[in-house]
Amino acid sequence: MALELTDTTIEHRGSSYALSGGPTEWAITRAGTVLGHLVVKSSAGEEGEPVYTTSLPDGTAGNLEGTDWEQVVRGHLNEFDPEIADPTSDVPSAGG
Repeated sequence: MALELTDTTIEHRGSSYALSGGPTEWAITRAGTVLGHLVVKSSAGEEGEPVYTTSLPDGTAGNLEGTDWEQVVRGHLNEFDPEIADPTSDVPSAGG
């Protein structure tokens, strides 16, 4: 599923996130804080769909990729948003 919007929001684990930019890179933000970027890695992957990946705010490449941009963003947030608790930890996050 291609992301054709320049600005959109998604709800994830109780928070609202904004994606802005496009057509090949979107900033992923929560409350004005940039948590990373969604980037088009390839405009046409094996099945003809765009392939997305992520990067950190400093430009370091993320380790996720796929054709479902929303799932790629959700995976990135699970890994890099400090407000989301680590499901393997007994210590609550700062926001929870």
